[in-house]
Amino acid sequence: MDTSLLIFDGNCGFCRRSVRVMAERIHRHPVAAPWQSLDLSTYGLTEEECSKAVQYVDKRSRVHAGADAVAHVFIDAGLPWSVAGRLMCIPGIIHVCRAAYRWVADNRSRFRGDPA
Repeated sequence: MDTSLLIFDGNCGFCRRSVRVMAERIHRHPVAAPWQSLDLSTYGLTEEECSKAVQYVDKRSRVHAGADAVAHVFIDAGLPWSVAGRLMCIPGIIHVCRAAYRWVADNRSRFRGDPA
């Protein structure tokens, strides 16, 4: 791939808002697309996987999901974001990040989001 891709749930207002904020604040951010508009088989993904967690396909076509996806978006964004991304990947810390991501994903309808 020439560029990285962040695949998110386009029906989720919190997800849309998160992607917008990423694009506003991170200079080197991936292309973002809702999974509903993609041929997911191209990336070896399913609708079920994409409806449960954000997916990040890096330039080497490696797929990262959930908190791991967020960490790799940060790592690939360069400084200062890469510091946070690398810290997120430390054993122990990544487990906390995964649990936090899962909680947010399970409760995303409770958070403020962007309109459709």
